[in-house]
Amino acid sequence: MAGKFIRLAKHQLSNLKWRFIDVAWKSKPSPVAKVVTNTIYSIGVVTYVNRYEIHFLPLIKRLVTVFPETQITIAINGYYDADIQKEYLAKITGLLKMYQNVNFITYNTGQSLSKLWNQLIIHSKTNKTFIFNDDIKIASSFRTKLEASGILDEPCGLINASWSHFLMSNKIIKKNGWFDERFPGVGYEDQDYEIRLVLNGITIKDFKVGGLKNLVFKTTDFSYGENVETDFEKYSSDNGKVFFKKWKVTQVEEKGFTWVRIIQAYAQPIEEMETPNFYPEIN
Repeated sequence: MAGKFIRLAKHQLSNLKWRFIDVAWKSKPSPVAKVVTNTIYSIGVVTYVNRYEIHFLPLIKRLVTVFPETQITIAINGYYDADIQKEYLAKITGLLKMYQNVNFITYNTGQSLSKLWNQLIIHSKTNKTFIFNDDIKIASSFRTKLEASGILDEPCGLINASWSHFLMSNKIIKKNGWFDERFPGVGYEDQDYEIRLVLNGITIKDFKVGGLKNLVFKTTDFSYGENVETDFEKYSSDNGKVFFKKWKVTQVEEKGFTWVRIIQAYAQPIEEMETPNFYPEIN
């Protein structure tokens, strides 16, 4: 009972803290981007039309304010309604053109999250790229805490134990490969990638970083079409089908299977489902 009360109190204090942070951001002046001089890392964000008002607008203001001289690339996913997408692209690209450290990639139709993540890495001008979901909040102290966390000493790393915000390097891409673009929608691509990291003997460390809140927005209308079948109310079922064609998974330790943190289970690759090299000209 006491533990439950403590958890509730901590949750309420966290919400109160972020209310103050949100109010403070509203009073800040419009951000002024600078010429890109950060050669250590860049930032990439995937977004689409249904997150523009509630998530992307406040996030881009905060990112440009906190990282004014850092390359920020926005992968703007497509949408199944062409008229809505046309209007949205005009609005979001008009906004992003205001910031000289921000560049963007646009799509008319829905693309897989794996492809968008790959494109963010390809368009990065640095060897290391932070990839953030668009449904996050950051405090003004986030950059200081991020750079002091030790994550930049690693070739890859998770922030707060989640693939909603992670660091990827060209070194890891060359060793572990690209994110698998055979996953057509959203979901399972992070599980697939972490399994491959483990099988390749690569440890992806976790770094606790304050000044970041993951909102875990529940998608109800995907880019790819109406009435998209989902798993766990947030992943594309088509991605799940690809995952289980590629991996055998068991909760029981068996010969030939390897324990993987992200799935909390043992995995074994299925023959003839090796990940293709989607961009051999870059590798």
